[in-house]
Amino acid sequence: MLCWACTWRLPHRSLGLSRTSFSTVSVALSSSSSGQGGAESRPVRLSYKLLDGDAVRPALVLLHGLFGSKTNLNSVAKTLAQQTGRRVLTVDARNHGDSFYSPDMSYEAMSQDLQDFLPQLGLVPCVLIGHSMGGKTAMLLALQRVSHPYPASSNPV
Repeated sequence: MLCWACTWRLPHRSLGLSRTSFSTVSVALSSSSSGQGGAESRPVRLSYKLLDGDAVRPALVLLHGLFGSKTNLNSVAKTLAQQTGRRVLTVDARNHGDSFYSPDMSYEAMSQDLQDFLPQLGLVPCVLIGHSMGGKTAMLLALQRVSHPYPASSNPV
């Protein structure tokens, strides 16, 4: 489940050690998008960089846009880590940067990659921040993981 947090004024902290790593996760290919009905799960290597910080508070996960990579968000990640004291993760989406390449490039597949990957790093709950394609991936993940706050019979508008 996602946890939304808002921080405005927090003391600056020094950056912890950062590391660049790879992880292998199994992700089922979306048969509706890839045209490969019944395709089996394949390992997907997601490349990431994690800036260390306070493990008690939800980590910030930065998702890049189309044709981008985790390195596009380095300065933003460093600033957020310094100003919030949180762990900050930048991750290459499938078919981007140093991550695994797959014929399925659907938002469903990218969302599933994150749903499988973030718990492996102990980053659930977290705050997702995405630009362009990364924002759409974050929104889909939120829609898939967050239950609706209103009963089906009520009209919040």
